[in-house]
Amino acid sequence: MGLQIRILIVVLMTLLTGCITVQPKEEKVYSNNFTTLEIRSFWTMCQQAFLQKNPYTTPGILIRYCDCYSDLVRRTYRDVGELNNKASSEDLTNKLIVECNMKLQQEQALTDPASL
Repeated sequence: MGLQIRILIVVLMTLLTGCITVQPKEEKVYSNNFTTLEIRSFWTMCQQAFLQKNPYTTPGILIRYCDCYSDLVRRTYRDVGELNNKASSEDLTNKLIVECNMKLQQEQALTDPASL
């Protein structure tokens, strides 16, 4: 009888500890004070500027570029005041070219080499 109880306890402990899952701590990527309106406005400005320069850009490509631009701004700058600084805007232009334009052109070349 005592052996059966011990076996039952071991089986129950194994089942219970096997059911417990540890949730990984989610790393915070964005630590800034941009409002939703500011992010949406930035995305809209990106879209309009992109379409002025490249009116035949497909929506899929446009979305990927503007998402990349918005994400880069959110990762790099704390607020609109920092973003409006002239030195920041020159730095931002260079970062956008390197991190978004080059990356997305490389991805496009991998998926469709004839597009180059």
